[in-house]
Amino acid sequence: MPARLPDPRPGDEFRIWTDGHGRIVARPLDTATATTHAVLAGVGTTLAAAALVEGLRRLTVWRMVLRRYARWDRAWDKAGPDWGRTGTGN
Repeated sequence: MPARLPDPRPGDEFRIWTDGHGRIVARPLDTATATTHAVLAGVGTTLAAAALVEGLRRLTVWRMVLRRYARWDRAWDKAGPDWGRTGTGN
């Protein structure tokens, strides 16, 4: 456990960070941590975009295959039970 800093006394100087409204906020990230966060956010966004594109691609291919099967079914229905051998009767 890190050592606890002593409480400030009247007249002591110490650094605090505030937002635009004057509220106290956490210390800003150091450069290495900010860079790591930015890289991870970029990688995550790239993976999410790739997953979206792949999902749309799979959906499109699935629908194309369903349409192809429907066309094949219609073609088989049109060919009839003799499978193109006209006049066989069976």
